[in-house]
Amino acid sequence: MTQQNSQRPQVELVESLVKGFVTERDSRSIAEMHPRICDVIVPWIREAADAGNWTRVGKLANLAAPLQVAGLGEVLQGILDSGAAGANNEDLVDILGEIQDVSAVTCLSRVAKRSVIEDAPAYWLCQKVIASLGEIGTPESLECVRRMTTQPWPNPVRWHAAVELEIEDELGFDEDQMLE
Repeated sequence: MTQQNSQRPQVELVESLVKGFVTERDSRSIAEMHPRICDVIVPWIREAADAGNWTRVGKLANLAAPLQVAGLGEVLQGILDSGAAGANNEDLVDILGEIQDVSAVTCLSRVAKRSVIEDAPAYWLCQKVIASLGEIGTPESLECVRRMTTQPWPNPVRWHAAVELEIEDELGFDEDQMLE
């Protein structure tokens, strides 16, 4: 039996413990029951993504985030960059912000640029990218948000970027006009 096959029941057991919103306390409790979780969860996420099992990817990524598991940001960026149909990009973008993955800035910028046309009119994914870049909080990530306040970005994206940076008044943005 290969190591991958011997772990399959454990991944299913761990996945079954993840119910709804995962708090840091939930993650720590599951990690106490399964001490090797931090060593195996990223490969499990990668395997689930390769199989297109997006429910498992989401559960495991949300479990791994509060544990600050090494390699999580890299695997999530790979999924986002792949453009895989069915992946919950909004959750993956949120997690990259939550873990404040400084290496994710370029990936998040690509996600916003790639999604802006199909994301209209509410630009939910762009809003998530803006919030995550703000959470990351580095000069590079904040500069990326600042660039999103300018043309050719659509007005709603420009508005949300300005609000994230708290410069909407300075830029003379009118909320009603920007969100039309």
